Amino acid sequence: MAVDYKELKKGGFMRQRQKDHFSMRLKSVGGHFTAAQLGTVQRVAEQYGKGYVHLTSRQGIEIPFIRIEDIDAVKKTLHEGGVSVGVCGPRVRTITACQGCAVCASGLIDTQHLANEFDKR
Repeated sequence: MAVDYKELKKGGFMRQRQKDHFSMRLKSVGGHFTAAQLGTVQRVAEQYGKGYVHLTSRQGIEIPFIRIEDIDAVKKTLHEGGVSVGVCGPRVRTITACQGCAVCASGLIDTQHLANEFDKR
């Protein structure tokens, strides 16, 4: 069966130098993950990756060293833990935001609320 690398990339799986391995991008809105979601990320990184994650400049998380044969199991595990796979390429990837006035004493607007509204659209 031929692998559609273009579709995998659109679905958040970026090819690595290592054959049949991918760095998987996770969806983040405003850089927020719950502690439970982070536990799911940890389990996936340990079970299917090499036990570490990469924090991106877009407030996201990537898990490298996901093997091509594990992609479906990884997606299922993430979904069950309330975590979504992100996207790559020419499309909206991540809505970034600071903590906003709901948390930060210097915040002027509720940036987290706005980030969630933008993500819905």
